[in-house]
Amino acid sequence: MNALNINRILLWPLCLLLALSMTFGPEFGESAQKLKEGMRDIPAGIFLMGSAPDEGRSDERPQRKIYLDSYSIDIREVTNDEYLKFILSTRRKPPPNPYSEAPLTEEVGVGSLPVVQVTWYDAVDYCRWAGKRLPTEAEWEKAARGDMGMLFPWGDQPPKVVQVNFEKNWKGIHTLQAVGSNSKTRSPYGIHDMAGNVREWVQDWYAPDYYRTGPVQNPKGPSKGILKVIKGGSWHSFKADVRSASRGKGGFALKTDGIGFRCAR
Repeated sequence: MNALNINRILLWPLCLLLALSMTFGPEFGESAQKLKEGMRDIPAGIFLMGSAPDEGRSDERPQRKIYLDSYSIDIREVTNDEYLKFILSTRRKPPPNPYSEAPLTEEVGVGSLPVVQVTWYDAVDYCRWAGKRLPTEAEWEKAARGDMGMLFPWGDQPPKVVQVNFEKNWKGIHTLQAVGSNSKTRSPYGIHDMAGNVREWVQDWYAPDYYRTGPVQNPKGPSKGILKVIKGGSWHSFKADVRSASRGKGGFALKTDGIGFRCAR
Protein backbone atom coordinates (compact mmCIF):
# COMPACT_ATOMS: atom_id res chain seq x y z
CA MET A 1 0.00 0.00 0.00
CA ASN A 2 1.50 3.35 -1.01
CA ALA A 3 1.77 6.43 1.21
CA LEU A 4 -1.08 8.21 -0.58
CA ASN A 5 -3.55 5.41 0.19
CA ILE A 6 -2.40 5.25 3.82
CA ASN A 7 -3.00 9.00 4.21
CA ARG A 8 -6.47 8.63 2.74
CA ILE A 9 -7.32 5.89 5.23
CA LEU A 10 -6.05 7.97 8.15
CA LEU A 11 -7.93 11.06 7.02
CA TRP A 12 -11.27 9.29 6.49
CA PRO A 13 -12.39 9.25 10.17
CA LEU A 14 -11.54 12.95 10.48
CA CYS A 15 -13.55 13.81 7.37
CA LEU A 16 -16.49 11.75 8.64
CA LEU A 17 -16.41 13.54 11.99
CA LEU A 18 -16.35 16.94 10.28
CA ALA A 19 -19.24 16.01 8.00
CA LEU A 20 -21.36 14.82 10.91
CA SER A 21 -20.70 17.99 12.88
CA MET A 22 -21.75 20.12 9.92
CA THR A 23 -24.86 18.00 9.42
CA PHE A 24 -26.11 17.95 13.00
CA GLY A 25 -25.00 21.44 14.02
CA PRO A 26 -24.43 22.27 17.68
CA GLU A 27 -25.97 19.01 18.92
CA PHE A 28 -23.01 16.93 17.72
CA GLY A 29 -20.17 16.51 20.18
CA GLU A 30 -21.58 18.84 22.86
CA SER A 31 -22.61 17.85 26.35
CA ALA A 32 -26.29 17.56 27.22
CA GLN A 33 -25.77 20.07 30.01
CA LYS A 34 -24.51 22.76 27.64
CA LEU A 35 -27.40 22.21 25.26
CA LYS A 36 -29.92 22.64 28.06
CA GLU A 37 -28.54 25.90 29.41
CA GLY A 38 -31.44 28.29 29.85
CA MET A 39 -34.04 25.62 29.07
CA ARG A 40 -36.54 23.65 31.12
CA ASP A 41 -37.56 20.04 30.46
CA ILE A 42 -41.32 19.55 30.19
CA PRO A 43 -42.26 15.92 30.90
CA ALA A 44 -44.43 13.83 28.62
CA GLY A 45 -48.06 13.66 29.58
CA ILE A 46 -51.57 15.07 29.29
CA PHE A 47 -52.63 18.68 29.89
CA LEU A 48 -55.81 20.71 29.44
CA MET A 49 -55.59 22.85 26.32
CA GLY A 50 -58.07 25.48 25.23
CA SER A 51 -60.93 27.27 26.98
CA ALA A 52 -64.08 26.09 28.73
CA PRO A 53 -67.47 26.98 27.15
CA ASP A 54 -67.90 30.11 29.30
CA GLU A 55 -64.33 31.34 28.71
CA GLY A 56 -62.36 32.85 25.89
CA ARG A 57 -63.17 32.96 22.21
CA SER A 58 -64.60 30.42 19.82
CA ASP A 59 -61.20 29.61 18.27
CA GLU A 60 -59.96 28.45 21.71
CA ARG A 61 -62.69 25.86 22.14
CA PRO A 62 -63.39 23.16 23.02
CA GLN A 63 -61.08 22.54 25.95
CA ARG A 64 -59.55 19.10 25.48
CA LYS A 65 -57.03 16.78 27.04
CA ILE A 66 -53.93 16.83 24.84
CA TYR A 67 -50.96 14.47 25.11
CA LEU A 68 -47.45 15.75 24.36
CA ASP A 69 -44.15 13.91 24.27
CA SER A 70 -41.41 15.37 26.45
CA TYR A 71 -39.62 18.47 25.15
CA SER A 72 -37.54 21.40 26.38
CA ILE A 73 -38.35 25.10 26.13
CA ASP A 74 -36.43 28.29 26.85
CA ILE A 75 -37.06 29.61 30.34
CA ARG A 76 -36.92 33.18 29.00
CA GLU A 77 -37.60 35.02 25.75
CA VAL A 78 -34.71 35.72 23.38
CA THR A 79 -33.06 39.04 24.27
CA ASN A 80 -31.58 41.78 22.12
CA ASP A 81 -28.10 40.75 23.22
CA GLU A 82 -28.70 37.14 22.19
CA TYR A 83 -30.27 38.11 18.89
CA LEU A 84 -27.44 40.48 18.03
CA LYS A 85 -24.93 37.63 18.46
CA PHE A 86 -26.93 35.81 15.81
CA ILE A 87 -26.89 38.92 13.61
CA LEU A 88 -23.11 39.25 13.84
CA SER A 89 -22.57 35.54 13.26
CA THR A 90 -24.79 35.34 10.17
CA ARG A 91 -24.17 38.88 8.85
CA ARG A 92 -27.87 39.57 8.72
CA LYS A 93 -29.47 42.97 8.87
CA PRO A 94 -30.47 43.93 12.45
CA PRO A 95 -34.18 44.46 13.17
CA PRO A 96 -35.49 48.04 13.32
CA ASN A 97 -34.72 49.87 16.54
CA PRO A 98 -38.01 50.83 18.26
CA TYR A 99 -36.27 52.98 20.89
CA SER A 100 -34.44 55.65 18.88
CA GLU A 101 -33.10 56.58 15.46
CA ALA A 102 -29.78 54.84 16.19
CA PRO A 103 -29.09 51.32 14.89
CA LEU A 104 -30.17 48.66 17.37
CA THR A 105 -26.55 47.49 17.56
CA GLU A 106 -25.65 50.88 19.10
CA GLU A 107 -28.61 51.26 21.45
CA VAL A 108 -27.58 51.32 25.12
CA GLY A 109 -29.53 49.71 27.95
CA VAL A 110 -31.72 47.32 25.95
CA GLY A 111 -29.57 44.17 25.92
CA SER A 112 -31.69 42.28 28.46
CA LEU A 113 -35.02 43.30 26.90
CA PRO A 114 -36.79 40.82 24.62
CA VAL A 115 -36.00 41.30 20.97
CA VAL A 116 -38.95 42.66 18.97
CA GLN A 117 -39.52 43.78 15.37
CA VAL A 118 -38.71 40.26 14.15
CA THR A 119 -40.71 38.27 11.62
CA TRP A 120 -41.74 34.65 12.00
CA TYR A 121 -38.95 33.72 9.58
CA ASP A 122 -36.42 35.67 11.68
CA ALA A 123 -37.49 33.68 14.72
CA VAL A 124 -37.25 30.38 12.85
CA ASP A 125 -33.76 31.21 11.56
CA TYR A 126 -32.52 32.22 15.01
CA CYS A 127 -33.78 29.00 16.58
CA ARG A 128 -32.12 26.93 13.86
CA TRP A 129 -28.87 28.83 14.34
CA ALA A 130 -29.07 28.03 18.05
CA GLY A 131 -29.69 24.33 17.34
CA LYS A 132 -33.33 24.58 18.38
CA ARG A 133 -36.76 25.32 16.85
CA LEU A 134 -39.89 27.30 17.59
CA PRO A 135 -42.31 25.60 20.00
CA THR A 136 -45.62 24.37 18.72
CA GLU A 137 -48.71 26.13 20.00
CA ALA A 138 -49.53 23.13 22.20
CA GLU A 139 -46.01 23.03 23.64
CA TRP A 140 -46.13 26.75 24.39
CA GLU A 141 -49.53 26.48 26.04
CA LYS A 142 -48.57 23.52 28.24
CA ALA A 143 -45.40 25.29 29.37
CA ALA A 144 -47.48 28.39 30.17
CA ARG A 145 -50.39 26.88 32.12
CA GLY A 146 -49.21 23.52 33.44
CA ASP A 147 -51.14 20.25 33.35
CA MET A 148 -54.40 21.47 34.87
CA GLY A 149 -55.29 24.19 32.39
CA MET A 150 -54.91 27.28 34.58
CA LEU A 151 -56.19 30.50 32.99
CA PHE A 152 -52.87 32.30 33.49
CA PRO A 153 -49.34 31.08 34.21
CA TRP A 154 -49.72 31.94 37.92
CA GLY A 155 -53.24 30.52 38.36
CA ASP A 156 -56.83 31.63 37.77
CA GLN A 157 -56.61 35.04 39.45
CA PRO A 158 -56.96 37.98 37.02
CA PRO A 159 -53.75 39.89 36.29
CA LYS A 160 -52.99 43.26 37.85
CA VAL A 161 -51.11 45.99 36.01
CA VAL A 162 -48.73 46.37 38.96
CA GLN A 163 -47.74 42.71 38.53
CA VAL A 164 -48.00 42.01 34.81
CA ASN A 165 -46.72 44.12 31.93
CA PHE A 166 -49.95 44.69 29.97
CA GLU A 167 -52.52 47.43 29.21
CA LYS A 168 -49.78 50.03 28.75
CA ASN A 169 -48.93 52.63 26.15
CA TRP A 170 -45.54 52.78 24.47
CA LYS A 171 -42.95 54.58 26.62
CA GLY A 172 -39.82 53.85 24.66
CA ILE A 173 -37.07 52.09 26.58
CA HIS A 174 -39.29 51.93 29.67
CA THR A 175 -42.04 49.91 27.97
CA LEU A 176 -40.62 46.39 28.10
CA GLN A 177 -39.33 44.51 31.11
CA ALA A 178 -36.02 42.65 31.15
CA VAL A 179 -36.61 38.95 30.47
CA GLY A 180 -36.90 36.86 33.60
CA SER A 181 -37.24 39.90 35.86
CA ASN A 182 -40.88 39.37 36.83
CA SER A 183 -41.16 36.31 39.05
CA LYS A 184 -44.90 36.92 39.56
CA THR A 185 -45.67 35.68 36.05
CA ARG A 186 -43.76 32.39 36.19
CA SER A 187 -45.64 29.29 35.07
CA PRO A 188 -45.94 26.04 37.07
CA TYR A 189 -42.87 24.82 35.19
CA GLY A 190 -40.88 27.92 36.14
CA ILE A 191 -41.08 29.48 32.68
CA HIS A 192 -40.90 33.29 32.67
CA ASP A 193 -42.75 35.99 30.70
CA MET A 194 -45.56 33.91 29.22
CA ALA A 195 -48.17 36.60 29.94
CA GLY A 196 -47.66 40.20 28.88
CA ASN A 197 -44.38 41.96 27.99
CA VAL A 198 -44.22 40.63 24.41
CA ARG A 199 -46.32 38.17 22.46
CA GLU A 200 -44.46 35.22 20.97
CA TRP A 201 -44.29 33.53 17.60
CA VAL A 202 -44.91 29.78 17.63
CA GLN A 203 -44.49 27.20 14.88
CA ASP A 204 -48.13 26.62 13.91
CA TRP A 205 -50.21 27.92 11.08
CA TYR A 206 -53.43 29.47 12.38
CA ALA A 207 -56.84 27.91 11.78
CA PRO A 208 -59.94 29.05 13.72
CA ASP A 209 -61.19 25.47 14.20
CA TYR A 210 -57.90 23.73 15.01
CA TYR A 211 -58.64 23.30 18.73
CA ARG A 212 -61.67 21.29 17.63
CA THR A 213 -60.26 19.38 14.65
CA GLY A 214 -56.60 18.91 15.51
CA PRO A 215 -55.22 15.62 16.88
CA VAL A 216 -55.17 15.02 20.62
CA GLN A 217 -51.62 13.67 20.53
CA ASN A 218 -48.68 15.94 19.66
CA PRO A 219 -50.64 18.47 17.56
CA LYS A 220 -48.38 20.53 15.29
CA GLY A 221 -50.93 22.83 13.69
CA PRO A 222 -52.47 22.76 10.21
CA SER A 223 -50.29 21.65 7.30
CA LYS A 224 -50.73 25.01 5.56
CA GLY A 225 -52.27 28.41 6.04
CA ILE A 226 -51.88 32.15 5.60
CA LEU A 227 -51.33 33.37 9.18
CA LYS A 228 -49.10 32.16 12.00
CA VAL A 229 -50.16 31.80 15.65
CA ILE A 230 -48.91 34.30 18.23
CA LYS A 231 -49.23 33.55 21.96
CA GLY A 232 -48.93 35.29 25.30
CA GLY A 233 -50.20 38.85 25.09
CA SER A 234 -47.96 41.94 25.16
CA TRP A 235 -47.40 45.22 26.99
CA HIS A 236 -50.32 46.67 24.99
CA SER A 237 -52.76 43.73 25.35
CA PHE A 238 -55.98 43.64 27.32
CA LYS A 239 -56.58 41.12 30.10
CA ALA A 240 -58.32 38.62 27.82
CA ASP A 241 -55.24 38.39 25.62
CA VAL A 242 -52.76 37.47 28.34
CA ARG A 243 -54.62 34.25 29.11
CA SER A 244 -52.59 31.16 28.22
CA ALA A 245 -55.25 29.85 25.82
CA SER A 246 -55.60 33.16 23.98
CA ARG A 247 -54.65 32.95 20.30
CA GLY A 248 -53.28 35.82 18.29
CA LYS A 249 -52.41 35.59 14.63
CA GLY A 250 -50.33 37.45 12.09
CA GLY A 251 -48.65 37.18 8.70
CA PHE A 252 -45.19 35.60 8.81
CA ALA A 253 -43.60 38.86 7.57
CA LEU A 254 -45.21 40.92 10.36
CA LYS A 255 -42.91 43.04 12.53
CA THR A 256 -44.16 44.94 15.57
CA ASP A 257 -42.89 46.35 18.87
CA GLY A 258 -44.95 43.73 20.69
CA ILE A 259 -43.84 40.37 19.20
CA GLY A 260 -40.78 38.36 20.20
CA PHE A 261 -40.14 34.64 20.64
CA ARG A 262 -38.44 31.82 22.51
CA CYS A 263 -37.10 28.48 21.29
CA ALA A 264 -37.77 24.82 22.07
CA ARG A 265 -36.12 21.45 21.46
